[in-house]
Amino acid sequence: MEPLNRRKMWAVLLPAMFLPGIAALGYFVWLGDSPFAQVLYGFVKFFTLIWPLIATLFILKRPIRINFRSYKEHLKSVPLGLMIGVPILATIGLLMMTPIGDIVKEAAPIIQKKSKDLGIINHFILFGALISIFHSLLEEYYWRWFVYGNLREVVSIKMAHFLAAFTFTLHHIVVMMQFFELPWALFFSACVGVGGFFWSLLYQHQKTLIGAWVSHALVDAALMSVGYYMIVY
Repeated sequence: MEPLNRRKMWAVLLPAMFLPGIAALGYFVWLGDSPFAQVLYGFVKFFTLIWPLIATLFILKRPIRINFRSYKEHLKSVPLGLMIGVPILATIGLLMMTPIGDIVKEAAPIIQKKSKDLGIINHFILFGALISIFHSLLEEYYWRWFVYGNLREVVSIKMAHFLAAFTFTLHHIVVMMQFFELPWALFFSACVGVGGFFWSLLYQHQKTLIGAWVSHALVDAALMSVGYYMIVY
C-alpha cells in the first residue's frame, strides 16, 4: 500500500463529494422531462458504485479491506441501528399528521410529475423497495465507507463527520427544492444531514456498515411510503 498522498486523496474525494449534487441539478433541473434525465440519473448511480473501487485500487493504489468478522459480530450492530432508525421512522409518520405533513402533501402534484419524468411512477413500490434496501446500502458504502472513511485520513475526525454529512446533504437540497420552498427544502435537507452525521458516527463506533445500513433503510422506507401516499392518494 502506498503511503498517504494528500493530493491524491483530495483528487478522489472532491469528485465523490460534489458530483452527486451537480448531477442532481442535471437530472432534476436542467434536463427536466428529457429522456436524458433518466440516463444521467443512471450514470450517477453507476458512478457511486464504481468510483470508490477505481479510486481505491487504481489511484490511491490500496487494497480493498473487507472486514471478515463473523456474521454474528456484524449482527451485534443491528440493535443500535434499530434504536436510531425506528424513532426516526415513527417521527416521520407522526409529522405527517401535523402542519408539516400538510406542507408535504401540497407537493403531491410535483412528486407525481417528477416520478413520471424519471419513469418510476408505474413501478413506485418496486422503486421504493430498491431504494430502501439496496440504494441505502450503496449510499452507506459510498458516503460512509469511502467518503467519510477517507476524509478522516486528511482532516480531523470531527471535521470528517461534518464534511461527509454536509456533502451527503447537497444533492438532497437540489431534490427538495423541486418540491418545497427554499426554507422548507433547507429544513428537510438539514434533517438528512443530521441522519448522515449519525450514520458516520455509527460506522466509526461499530467499524461495520450494518448498523448504519439498517437505520438508513428504515428511514428510506418511511420516506418512500410517504412518496407512495403522495402518488396514490
